[in-house]
Amino acid sequence: MFFANEDNSKILAAFLKKAGALHTASDVQNFRLGVAVDLIGRMYKNPNDWDEKCKFNIEHIGEHFLRRMQNFDVDSDDIDHIYISSYRFLCELDFLIGEGRELSMELSSTLERVHEDMNSATGTVRSQLMYASYSMPISIAKELVNDSSIGVIKSFYQTKAEALKLKEQWDDEIEAKKVEVGHLKDKLDEYKVAFNFVGLHQGFSELSSAKKIEGKSLFLSLLGLGGLILAPLLAEMFFVMSIGMRELDAGYLFLFVPLISIEVILIYFFRIVLLNHRSVKAQIMQIELRMTLCQFIQSYADYSAKIKVADSVALEKFESLIFSGILTDPEKLPSTFDGIAQISSFIKNIKSS
Repeated sequence: MFFANEDNSKILAAFLKKAGALHTASDVQNFRLGVAVDLIGRMYKNPNDWDEKCKFNIEHIGEHFLRRMQNFDVDSDDIDHIYISSYRFLCELDFLIGEGRELSMELSSTLERVHEDMNSATGTVRSQLMYASYSMPISIAKELVNDSSIGVIKSFYQTKAEALKLKEQWDDEIEAKKVEVGHLKDKLDEYKVAFNFVGLHQGFSELSSAKKIEGKSLFLSLLGLGGLILAPLLAEMFFVMSIGMRELDAGYLFLFVPLISIEVILIYFFRIVLLNHRSVKAQIMQIELRMTLCQFIQSYADYSAKIKVADSVALEKFESLIFSGILTDPEKLPSTFDGIAQISSFIKNIKSS
């Protein structure tokens, strides 16, 4: 901060107040003083713009410029020095004003008037004006190029090129990874489906084991009931053989009534257990069929989806054969009340006889 500094701003204000209404005997000096007063007035009104764009001259002639204004004397060469310094600041502002921007019409007009004065000027004033117009921009450019910040910019562009190259490599790797991930996804989908069917197969297997245990229990029950059915008959045969057929009379016949009732009841329950055993065997067959279907159901689903596009009924008979269930008819199982009714009817017929 130079022009915006409070102390420096007071120096500019004091100079403007002192030189604003000053006139000399020389028209050239009056022109140069008027140009300096106009430019310094702009510096006083908009110090931030001049601070930002005129760092080169602030560093090299800033303090000298302030001392000349602070100790301004119309009888010395202060007018020429202040005039040249003001023009240097104007040239730097024009050189670094920024892309797409231009000086205002007033400042552009001031540049043209100084150029006209430069053609008629002599000595130090001419050489300093020539330096400010042509050589000073080169010095400013050299200082900017050799600034340490430029090295950072160069390094930035180099890093940017390396980053772009690295980005291209990453893009290629990402595309390759996408393809690889796609293949892995397909495999995982297959494994997921296979795992689901493995779980389904395991569930059927556990159900099949439970049904086989139930079937064995029913089979043992059949053997037990068969033995119980035969036992009274064998006992009756031994009893008849022991007393002889001739000694049998009507009184002995009434002893066979409970035996016959027991046989009927045992046969009835034997029939129920037999039907249940047959039903369990049928269920085991259905479960084993579904366990078998789990082994090829995914391949069948893919194949049927393709072939049904061409012919919707191509696999109809196959599906009806494979996927039809093997069921038993539960309506054929006798109810307990039906068996009791048959036994009571049988007893009534014996009594009536």
